[in-house]
Amino acid sequence: MQSNSRQILSFVAILMMVVSAFAFIPSAKGEASLNTTLEGFYNEYSFASVNGSAEYDVTLTNDGDVDFDTVSLTASFQDETWLTQNVTFSTGSEINNETFSLSLASGALSQVHVSVLVGNGAKINFAEVPLTININADGAESSIVAVVCVTNWVAHESNFPSSAELETFNQGDKFNYNLTVMNIAVTMNGDGSTSPMDINDNIQLQYSSLSGWSVTSADESWHPFYGGQLEGMLASAVNTWEITVELTGNVKAGEDILDFQASSTDPDDPFGMPYIQPYGLTVIPVNAAEWYGVGVSGAGMRNADVSEGASIQTWTVAVNNFGNTADTFGLTWDLTNIPAGWAISATPSTSGQVGWQGASTFDVSLTVPAHALAGSSASFSMTATSESSSTETATQTFEVIVDQHYGVSMAVDSESKEGAPGSTVEFSFNVTNGGNGQDNFDVTVQGPSMWSPMASTGTLTVDAVSSGQFLVSVVVPTTMTANSNSGDITVTVISSDNKTTANSTISVVASQVFDITIDYGTGSDGTVTVSQDSSGKQMKLNITNNGNGIDTLTLELVNAPDWATLGADNLVVGTISVPLVILLEPDTAALSGRDYTFQVVATSLDGTEWTSPDMTVEIQAKETESTEVEEEVIEEEDDSPGFGILASLLAFTFVIYGRRKD
Repeated sequence: MQSNSRQILSFVAILMMVVSAFAFIPSAKGEASLNTTLEGFYNEYSFASVNGSAEYDVTLTNDGDVDFDTVSLTASFQDETWLTQNVTFSTGSEINNETFSLSLASGALSQVHVSVLVGNGAKINFAEVPLTININADGAESSIVAVVCVTNWVAHESNFPSSAELETFNQGDKFNYNLTVMNIAVTMNGDGSTSPMDINDNIQLQYSSLSGWSVTSADESWHPFYGGQLEGMLASAVNTWEITVELTGNVKAGEDILDFQASSTDPDDPFGMPYIQPYGLTVIPVNAAEWYGVGVSGAGMRNADVSEGASIQTWTVAVNNFGNTADTFGLTWDLTNIPAGWAISATPSTSGQVGWQGASTFDVSLTVPAHALAGSSASFSMTATSESSSTETATQTFEVIVDQHYGVSMAVDSESKEGAPGSTVEFSFNVTNGGNGQDNFDVTVQGPSMWSPMASTGTLTVDAVSSGQFLVSVVVPTTMTANSNSGDITVTVISSDNKTTANSTISVVASQVFDITIDYGTGSDGTVTVSQDSSGKQMKLNITNNGNGIDTLTLELVNAPDWATLGADNLVVGTISVPLVILLEPDTAALSGRDYTFQVVATSLDGTEWTSPDMTVEIQAKETESTEVEEEVIEEEDDSPGFGILASLLAFTFVIYGRRKD
């Protein structure tokens, strides 16, 4: 193609490209009206190469009731390099350049053929050049605009100027069509005639319209992505591609147009703008049949945590129109697998009208109560059905499973207990599972090893919202003195999540053991012989504390004569044996030859009574002669009986209280 440069038409030029028709305002003499139409190769467009001619037909119709004496047509171009003498007006009987005149009676019609020669040397700044045809009908002026497309080729659907037959497609349907490219380039001969010529334009015919349609061709010059490709054409050549159109996607129902953009570049002008043929010549009408479809989304599995109370699970549900036309979908719900006490929100019964490729969305919620147990579940389903086609349905299921949460509390029957040395003290623990599922609690006990603290079980299994029990035993060491304390013994239970715990602190105090023995003094068998009126005679007992703490004894004589008295009424006895003195001072009233047998009863702080072995005193009658009285003396004491013992006891007491507790 020969051209200087190609640019896109200015907006002003595009506005001029209209087919004009006008009617004159009626005159006072009568109705005057002239209707004018323009028809090129395609509407107002005609095509010609340099040296070729673009052809048009102007139809003039006098549809008024007034005759026109003179209707004149003249040509004009915006660019002066385009010569008006290259525009020829003709009818069957007359031909003129630049201008043409005729008369037109009322009701008459005349057709004028217009031929525009693309002169060699005309400036072609734009591939589309407007030609203005001015019309003067008895002084009333108007104009119409024709467009000269300067090109070496023309592409069109093979049925042009008719349209291809309108086919109705369902998905997967295929129909065949033909697209044609004609080489219209000519060269000027020496005698002024023209001859067809070869061209080297790179021509492309590419599908550039709707998605959802597939265009293929078996022709090797048809590229899968770029469409028909021609690298030049021979003189007067016509190339036709047979193409197959298939509906592959979800296109909107109804009629539409498939457009193939025809364009070319000039390899001799690598910096030139491409030529793009006007829209409309390479289009194929199609009709997509209605079909229906539905899809749903938004459902799924949810895990509910009710550790802080009731849990609300919400889904955003979408009902998708998978058909190719507007539709409404009925919604049905199956709620039979929702447990009692679980609450579902409103469940709509319809989607409302959903447009092509549209969706209806809404939220649906399920409230899981706080008391729901771990592992409990609920499910429900929603089915959407097309109201246009009941066979088109889609179902989705919503599910919720309750997660396990953990909680524990622990109580003990007593935080501190007493036990005698060597005894076992038991504490009873009650463990409450505050979680919502069965739990296994590890039980640990920490404390002084010599007290041997131990749980009755290492693991305690407790159902949800239930309680379980176990024991902790503590052995009081045999060496513990009274009131010795074990110190803190910590009992801990740990949930199976290894995070949730509860603990208690217990302790054991060694109780006092009271155990007193009363024995004869050293070397004594508990019997003594005394004479009447003898004084200063004594009997002694040794009192031993076998318990684990200091004891304060209350002493009394039982069955004793009144001349037998205790050296002390109370004794504090520690770990050292304490002697007890019984003073004997029989008087003349004591009967000769009689034996007196009596005992000492010691009462501990806890009220336990301890009785000494029998003590016997034999009374010998007093004689006139000097008679030696036999006296059994166990131990001599100072003249103040009992004070030495008291001093020993006080010293012992200081020693006892100075000892550290275990």
